[in-house]
Amino acid sequence: MSDKEIIIKSLERVERRIRTNRLLNELALGATYFLAFPLALKVWDLFDPLRGATIAFIAGIWILLFAAYVVWRSLYRATLRQAAAVIDRAAGLNDEIKTAFWFIHNPRPSEWVDVQIHRASISAKRMNLDTFFPRRIPKTSYVAAGLLLLFAGLNFVPLPWNHNWLALQAAPAFTLTPDEAAILKQSEALLRKAEKLKQPELAEKLEEIVQQLQEGKIDAAQAAQMLDLLQSLLDEGNLDAASIREGLEEMARDLAESDKLEPTAEAMKNKELNLAADELRKLAEKLGLNTPESNKQMQKSLQQASENPRLGLEELAKLLKEAAENLKNEDQQGAQQSLDEAAQELDSLEERLQSQELKNLAAEQLQNLQQSLRQRQQAGSQQGRRGQQGQAQGQKGQGQRGQRGQQQNDQAEGLQFGAGTEGEPTDQAGLDSQAGAPMPGNSEGNGLMPSGKGGSDAPREGASTTLDVKLQQERVKGMQDQGKEENIEEVSKQERSKLDYRN
Repeated sequence: MSDKEIIIKSLERVERRIRTNRLLNELALGATYFLAFPLALKVWDLFDPLRGATIAFIAGIWILLFAAYVVWRSLYRATLRQAAAVIDRAAGLNDEIKTAFWFIHNPRPSEWVDVQIHRASISAKRMNLDTFFPRRIPKTSYVAAGLLLLFAGLNFVPLPWNHNWLALQAAPAFTLTPDEAAILKQSEALLRKAEKLKQPELAEKLEEIVQQLQEGKIDAAQAAQMLDLLQSLLDEGNLDAASIREGLEEMARDLAESDKLEPTAEAMKNKELNLAADELRKLAEKLGLNTPESNKQMQKSLQQASENPRLGLEELAKLLKEAAENLKNEDQQGAQQSLDEAAQELDSLEERLQSQELKNLAAEQLQNLQQSLRQRQQAGSQQGRRGQQGQAQGQKGQGQRGQRGQQQNDQAEGLQFGAGTEGEPTDQAGLDSQAGAPMPGNSEGNGLMPSGKGGSDAPREGASTTLDVKLQQERVKGMQDQGKEENIEEVSKQERSKLDYRN
């Protein structure tokens, strides 16, 4: 390897080491400044929770800016000449490497130049990069690491309104009030209990509605409509439940005609179907101890109870009819089996009725939640209308003030135009007098103007009075002469008015 190649390779290594150290310092400093922003944003989130869309938008901009900063600083590179100057300054070589690098790019046939380049190559070989340019962790990186740990710790602060951004949690677009949350919890518990009774899974539908509401996919009005549909699904079984209860009362009246079936009938009448099922099982076990007359009476009651069943009681009526036929055919084992199956059907009906009762309770809770959401929606719309009305009134008031100002300006200009100079008629008066405008009034004649035609305006003397003149009351003197004769000519003499109408 020639001396020139040794010098250039050494300069390239130095430039890479310098660039690496500089990049680490700048990235650590930049990370410190950049991490301060999400940290401040997280502190804000503790007092005023931010939505997921807002956080995602801000985080996206933050990542793009930081990535642009990293790329910008990574693309900056120092020249080999600058690296040579840094080596000479760090190693105290008195510009030896810098001079040799200049002669490499500006070659001259001289032994002295060759000697300088050779000496510079020897110095470059002996130079230890770790001594002059050691790798060091920037101090600002510790500050950046501390800010990062603080940011992560704020996400795990045990506060009910805190959301862990690291777990992709954010404030919901719609927050339920404590009362609404309690109603929702009760409704879900009732629906979960109904699921255990082998009923349709409606709790997941309720959770889906609430999740869409909190994520902002639907508003409160849409959520209220979806809750209304869910409530209608819960109320679908009320008709069947009412039919089952009425049918059980009818069956209880028919079964009560038999002494052996009277306990079962009483339990069915009181809506205690589990107890009625137990009584049927006891009766089936002791069926062999009954007398033929008791079995005949039982067969008749079971036959009557199985006739014309209500909706939802078809299976129970079928089993009671089978038990009656087995008793009629003196098939004791078949009758016992039919009665046991009828008892199981009564247990199933009890679960069905209990499930519907739970659904009704859940429907009531959902109705309360629905009303609360609609009230909040109406309150929000009313506030929006009030704000719009206030803004419209403000704009209207500004328009009226502008019109009044324009009218006042027009009046002032009219007064200035109509005043004229003292002792001279105005332009408008001159026009009116030239045109001979008639006096306003009826065109027909009257006492003062029999011809019905108005004359021209009387000539005016002096300037017209302004609106600032206020009339003063002119009192009439009483008769001080106590009714003596007066000189009519003296009294009728012309007198000057006490009021001065001149400006």
